Amino acid sequence: MRRPVGIETEFGLNCEGFPATANRNQSGGVGAPPGVDFGYECARLVGACAEPGILRGWDYRAEDPYRDLRGMRVDHLARDPHDLHGPDDRSRTLSREELLANTVLPNGARFYNDHNHPEYCTEATPDLFELVAQDRAGEAIAFACEVARNAALAREVGPGTRVRLVKNNTDYHGRSYGMHENYLCARATPLDDLIRGLTPHLVSRSILCGAGKLGFESPGSPIAPGFQLSQRADFFEERVGINTTAKRPVFNTRDEPHARSTSWRRLHCIAGDANRSEWATAMKVGTTALVLDLIERGRPLPTIGVADPVSAIRLFSRDPGGTVAVPGIDGRQVTAADVQRLILCACHDAFHGRDSETDWVLGQWGLGLDALATRDADGRPGAFLRSRADWAIKWGVLAQVAGHGDTSVWGDPRLRRLDLAYHLVDPAVSLFDTLRRQGRVIELVDVSRVDRARQAPPPGTRGAIRGALLSRFGPEIRKMEWDHVTFQVDGRDWRLDLEDVTGPVVDRVIELVASAPHLAGLVSAMKGTTRDA
Repeated sequence: MRRPVGIETEFGLNCEGFPATANRNQSGGVGAPPGVDFGYECARLVGACAEPGILRGWDYRAEDPYRDLRGMRVDHLARDPHDLHGPDDRSRTLSREELLANTVLPNGARFYNDHNHPEYCTEATPDLFELVAQDRAGEAIAFACEVARNAALAREVGPGTRVRLVKNNTDYHGRSYGMHENYLCARATPLDDLIRGLTPHLVSRSILCGAGKLGFESPGSPIAPGFQLSQRADFFEERVGINTTAKRPVFNTRDEPHARSTSWRRLHCIAGDANRSEWATAMKVGTTALVLDLIERGRPLPTIGVADPVSAIRLFSRDPGGTVAVPGIDGRQVTAADVQRLILCACHDAFHGRDSETDWVLGQWGLGLDALATRDADGRPGAFLRSRADWAIKWGVLAQVAGHGDTSVWGDPRLRRLDLAYHLVDPAVSLFDTLRRQGRVIELVDVSRVDRARQAPPPGTRGAIRGALLSRFGPEIRKMEWDHVTFQVDGRDWRLDLEDVTGPVVDRVIELVASAPHLAGLVSAMKGTTRDA
């Protein structure tokens, strides 16, 4: 990739064996589940993080989620009116810091309680496969917290009480939680060009990177039987907008760059699923980054588009057979594969031969679309996707259990349990991890790289600066944010600004941190590029 990209994952939290409650999902169930304070459990789970060298705390002073890319600042953000409100008697006893449980890790990531969901945010990196490894590392760190929290629950409540983390996007009761991609984009690129150029890709890319889901949902409504490509598609209500938890837009306009705002905007992409498959994660990010390359470089874009993106993202998702067509902006009827093929051709013409990573994405993109056109008797796509795309992997297993694709039983509770089990992060009970161990899923990064990513930030990024600062001067750090670090120096606050995400300035600061004999020496070396907070 030619741009830094990061991934934010909100995990679902399944609570089992708590007093006066059956198994309940964090955001779901019928009514408020008695006995479970999800805010408290989420805070305690994140607070159980014991990775070496972590920092507790986060600097919120520079954050402003109300700024809109369209040049305005909204007064408030919409909240999901169907959100579940359970007991909060325990979470109300926690301080704000304890409840948010903000944790900064030496690998450049942030882990915290986001509206009662454990959220793991990777550092941004321009290396696609490093991003995949960092995302996998987040799963491993989250699972370690699950294990630690369950050990505490066994002591405090009883051996049958436990929490399970789920890397998915739905509670199957009309509520959704997100996975967000963050792409650094040139602010000089007209916003209308970004919206017009990227929207057709966002509504159609689930044919390659959807996580797959049993059932069709509407916010606040019961689930109906069926199978679809995406876990998130049912929950989009607007074409363009700033909201994230209600009135969700296909194209999100939050303007929080976490970088030099005069040069960059952070494209906060919420129209995607949390993937277990490494290939799906890589394709989700890699293809989208190439589309952004086309837009920023002013290359010719396909004239194809969809007349109604909100309707299209849902209809495409509910069409695993790949036959449904929607009206295009020019009046033609187009399928998701039509849209993807045209976008691929434009990217191939512009970027083929640019570098090995680009050629890998282009090649895999084409092979994936070819597999969609090769169906077996049950309607499943070719074998290429059945070991790579989450929805195709899942569909294959569910169809086998259901009886060779008998879709009349898609509402079977057994299949629903398998669907949920696919996304569990505990390798011992996860359906996905079982398939991985059986060699039925293609892997892109080996275990050693994931283990490295658990401790080491993406090389050449400002995450590497924060990681080095934590390692060398951790006790003297007062606050951290993505683009600055505040130290206590001689009784005064001194702030190191990190507005560059990658590049020569970042490389130079990494060298200065490594060579500084002590914090005072670093401050002296950084004169002229820092300021007092």
